[in-house]
Amino acid sequence: MDRVPLRSRAVVSAGYDAEARTLEVEFSSGRVYRFRDVPAAVHEWLLRVPNKGVYVARNINGRYAFEDVTHPGAAESAPDIEALLEASLSGGSDDP
Repeated sequence: MDRVPLRSRAVVSAGYDAEARTLEVEFSSGRVYRFRDVPAAVHEWLLRVPNKGVYVARNINGRYAFEDVTHPGAAESAPDIEALLEASLSGGSDDP
């Protein structure tokens, strides 16, 4: 899946497959998560909102089933999604 780069400290890129209703999110740690059964509007809002990390934490995580699709070795010591989202909520602004 092709992802587009995002201006965010927490979320590096995101991509969406409309046919499969699948959202892929790459975090600054290098971890990549694929969320299933996500409406297109959720992806569209992710591209628009100023604070990507907070949006993922509040509107995506916990609402959609996901799997870690990080390539082996890409982020071996990276924190899990819960830790990333907690950090984005406590960090204030998401702008670089």
